[in-house]
Amino acid sequence: MLRALWFLFKLGILLAGVIWLLQRPGKIEIEWLGYVVTTNIGVAAGALFLIIGLWTLLYRFYSSIISVPAVYRRYKISAGREKGYRAVTSGLVAIAAGDAAAAEKYMKRAKDMIPDAPLTKLLSAQSALMNGNAPRARREFTALLEEDDAAFFGLRGLLNEHLRDRNYGEATVLLERAEKMQPRRRWIARALFDLSTRAREWKKAETALKRAERLGVFDAATARRHRQAILTAEGDTALAHNETKQAAKFFARAFEIDPAFSPAAARLAQVYIADGSKRPAEKVITRAFEAQPHPELALLWMDLAPQPRKTVSAYDAGKIKYDWALRLCGLKPDHRDSLRAAGAAALEARMWGEARAHLTQAADYRALARLEREENRNDAKAREWLEMAADHPPENKWTCTCCGHAQMRWTPVCHECGAFNAQEWMMPEGAVNYAAEAIPVFSADLIGPPTTT
Repeated sequence: MLRALWFLFKLGILLAGVIWLLQRPGKIEIEWLGYVVTTNIGVAAGALFLIIGLWTLLYRFYSSIISVPAVYRRYKISAGREKGYRAVTSGLVAIAAGDAAAAEKYMKRAKDMIPDAPLTKLLSAQSALMNGNAPRARREFTALLEEDDAAFFGLRGLLNEHLRDRNYGEATVLLERAEKMQPRRRWIARALFDLSTRAREWKKAETALKRAERLGVFDAATARRHRQAILTAEGDTALAHNETKQAAKFFARAFEIDPAFSPAAARLAQVYIADGSKRPAEKVITRAFEAQPHPELALLWMDLAPQPRKTVSAYDAGKIKYDWALRLCGLKPDHRDSLRAAGAAALEARMWGEARAHLTQAADYRALARLEREENRNDAKAREWLEMAADHPPENKWTCTCCGHAQMRWTPVCHECGAFNAQEWMMPEGAVNYAAEAIPVFSADLIGPPTTT
């Protein structure tokens, strides 16, 4: 439309010029080498336009003649690029089909025709990975980082290599750069969170968790659970540096998120006990035990048992501790951990009847075997209880749901597989028994979003 208007505009100017000349008649006389030429303005203008037209045609003909080599070169380059991109396409198809030999062949053809094209470098890197040539793949991925439009391909490929080599420091640097390039990619946010927890960089992990939650990587409940684990881990770190007050703050924040999370509650109570603040410790333990009983909480509670102000008999001293245990166990009287704690206190106080009642209800066969030896000196009955204990399911432990590793003390990161906050208080046999790598890994075939295994 604009070109048509521009043509009409130029035609109008030409017609206006012709009309202007026709309205102003006159003559032109030229004398040269004894010749005199006389003509009017219209003829002179027509002759001038004719000369200009002929000159233009001659110039265009001359230009087309001398430009033939350049046109031919451009044609060859264009045809070569077209063949090169066809080779790249065929190479990527070969990679998708798992044909390493064909991918290498098409990569070499593309290298000959379009060596500097980003897609050729990508094909070369992917072909190198399929053929086990990791150094060449890294060189090609590094070269892709210099391409403005294809830098993310190179970054993604190098990230995959660093993760495969467990070079998590370099992988984190690449992920931070990837986040700047693609700030709303959920897998980047998840990978940053996983790597920061694996490296135990809890401040970075907390920041990554906020971003991941905002992008919908974690729902609200999962984010709260992870935040609680991070705060508990930060408290452990502060405690390791003798920063008791700071540790108490972290444990308290974790405890307030969910009092049923016994690691945070137990650690907070331990800090209070070490500081001589028994009343706050009692409140923490009772609140946590009511939410979710746990043997560690019961042991800490017994450490807080009141001491008699005067000398009393062994029975009275044991009775005081037993009553103290009942005060806690009364919060969850039918729970197995409550019954075992009450039974253990009764056993220590040599209150045989109460001990037998609690321990039998709790099915604590090993404690019952001890009871038979101490009360009745009945080794035969004690062996029967021990045989029943051998057939009974094993005791709960902090068990990683990713790899099945079990331990008595909760840790934020599994010592075996590196999974973060994957430990549950459960029987070890209930765990998924496979080795897991809690870091996003990528397929070696084509560039695509990562998956977590």
